[in-house]
Amino acid sequence: MSIKIFIVSACSVLSLQASDGFNSEVSHFAGGAVLAGGITAVVDQYYPEYKSERGMLGFKISSAAVIVEQSIEYAINGNAKSQLMDTASHIIGSALGAYITDKYILLPVLKNSSTDGKYVGLNIQHNF
Repeated sequence: MSIKIFIVSACSVLSLQASDGFNSEVSHFAGGAVLAGGITAVVDQYYPEYKSERGMLGFKISSAAVIVEQSIEYAINGNAKSQLMDTASHIIGSALGAYITDKYILLPVLKNSSTDGKYVGLNIQHNF
């Protein structure tokens, strides 16, 4: 049974084609949000010395990854407009995913700012 699932999955992946449609850009947006959020959570969990910059690191690493990937795609297939749209969609999604993960999912956070001093975030929640 598992070999049939593998064959069907492989055939499905091999038949996929890129497009410049709405669904393509939404998928790049969602992929960027998930990747940046995941990187932000990994930085929070495994690199505590970078906790205050975790959101920015998630955004930067995700954005750099898509720039490299889309540059390779452009070198192989061309079509600069499509690659730029995919990159922009991913980067916008990365910004949103990293921000939401940093500010709303991984609270509280201790920050040591040279201008604001030391402070801790507080999450206030009300159920309706």
